Amino acid sequence: MKKRSVVRRMGAAGLAVLFFTLSCASWEQRNEVSALRGSYNYQFYKRHPRDFKLTTVAHWAHGKVSEILLEKPRDPAEADQALYDKALWFLGHPPETEPHQDYVSPQFARQAWRAIQVIDWTHQLHEQLYDILADPAIPVGEKKKWIDRAVDYYLSEPSMAFSPAPFEEVIMSRVRLTSQPWFMAFRDDWKLTSKMFWAFHWWHPAVYEVQMLFPGADEQKRAIEAIDDLFLDRVLKEPPNRMLLSREVMPRFARLSPEAANIFDNLHMFHGITYDILASAEVKDKRAEVYRNIDLMLVRPGDRRLAGNFPTPVPEVDPLAYSKDMRQGPGEMGRIMGHGHHGH
Repeated sequence: MKKRSVVRRMGAAGLAVLFFTLSCASWEQRNEVSALRGSYNYQFYKRHPRDFKLTTVAHWAHGKVSEILLEKPRDPAEADQALYDKALWFLGHPPETEPHQDYVSPQFARQAWRAIQVIDWTHQLHEQLYDILADPAIPVGEKKKWIDRAVDYYLSEPSMAFSPAPFEEVIMSRVRLTSQPWFMAFRDDWKLTSKMFWAFHWWHPAVYEVQMLFPGADEQKRAIEAIDDLFLDRVLKEPPNRMLLSREVMPRFARLSPEAANIFDNLHMFHGITYDILASAEVKDKRAEVYRNIDLMLVRPGDRRLAGNFPTPVPEVDPLAYSKDMRQGPGEMGRIMGHGHHGH
């Protein structure tokens, strides 16, 4: 019997089965791990709802740009402006809760589920640590114990946990960032969005640092309101000229949990690496290259011993000052790369 006769007799239901059989080999099982339970869960959301809602916009923008890049806009500068304008509007009208990344970028999720998985898993850790720092029921002297517990839980899933080793080891030695053919492909055409992301990457660690400095419930609330106002009123308008590393913005927290500080740097760098890959004409198999870099950036045995191997240039930085050194100059990334400044 000819093949087309078989297909004709199968009908719609049979075609669906055939499609499933042929396609399932390339599908990825979407296993997820629940957040770690603790008495502190949702404390940040309850105590600092404005900041939480604004943060959802940052995570939305990071996910949305992947979706737009996959659509290959004919005019990247126009798409850059449109995304930037929409993000600013959302910052004035933030959602009540945060959607998962696969809701924000469904096409990207279908093509590169592992990327969505590592991003959402690291966002869970981020929210856990905010909750611990915000919970007044946890004494200051016990914060580290609970932070370490959350980091242990995060790293217990090595298939989706970023390395706790520092930028120098993960990004420069393993990824070999500056030698990649896609390096800076995104930044060249997406200048507004890149600068907005650098502002976001100042803001998130700055919130950690003010929680370290102001642990009391009332003073912490005032400090976070001040940091949010500073972010909206100034930092977005005068963004840093590169991606700041955690050690620059939250040195106190980085000393308390160098593992967490490095994990968040690696997440932020992964975003930039992914955008470069998606934007680059040099990369034909986008998924393969994104996955290759995930494998390079995941936790490895011995990484935890490397976690504290970084300097803190301004160990007592004032997160509410937004100093000139935050806005200009080479910063830690420029120092590590050995030249001027390189935002990513």
